[in-house]
Amino acid sequence: VLFLGDLSYADRYQYNDVGVRWDSWGRFVERSTAYQPWLWSAGNHEVDYMPYMGEVTPFRNYLQRYTTPYLASKSSSPLWYAVRRASAHIIVLSSYSPFVKYTPQWHWLSEELTRVDREKTPWLIVLMHVPIYNSNEAHFMEGESMRAAFEEWFVQHKVDVIFAGHVHAYERSYRISNVRYNVSSGDRYPVPDKSAPVYITVGDGGNQEGLAGRFTEPQPDYSAFREASYGHSTLDIKNRTHAIYHW
Repeated sequence: VLFLGDLSYADRYQYNDVGVRWDSWGRFVERSTAYQPWLWSAGNHEVDYMPYMGEVTPFRNYLQRYTTPYLASKSSSPLWYAVRRASAHIIVLSSYSPFVKYTPQWHWLSEELTRVDREKTPWLIVLMHVPIYNSNEAHFMEGESMRAAFEEWFVQHKVDVIFAGHVHAYERSYRISNVRYNVSSGDRYPVPDKSAPVYITVGDGGNQEGLAGRFTEPQPDYSAFREASYGHSTLDIKNRTHAIYHW
């Protein structure tokens, strides 16, 4: 199970209720987590930074309850890591940790991408919380800084698909990239790119805030399909070249 962040929404509560909400959510999902592996990624509701309560360590509740195998991928933080599962190399990034040039996450991702062996794991999947491409009015352009930092790497290493959450709706992109320049204007612009990932936002698994139903109009050329309704996805990898994706 690939989980794209925002677990318990405990940060909406105060004082002693925070721990209670984390634990009650843990019991709720235990019927699944006890029997099948979940790969966690941290969302904004996991930051839990509450100075007025004396809590000045971000992610503390999340990190104490949900462990990740980060040491196996030579990561310095549980918030970003990688696993190899059957024919997939899965990379988890942290949208709410520093990721610009020369930060620990930037260095780690640079090295981790060189460790991808497409002979052993022909599928390369990335998880993050904030979508890089999003045509919803909710959280519009919030992923632009991470796009600027990492999109060239994603294209260079031919990442197959990038899953994100955060926006409480569903959206799937075409294979496009924004790393080329318009010669006449000097601007960058998204263009079809067979080496680019498919970007999929699956932020519609349920939440306390309701669905994000207002999309920007007109629908951008990079957006293949979008809908504000509850759902989840499955990715069934068949062989080295084909997989069936279903939402």
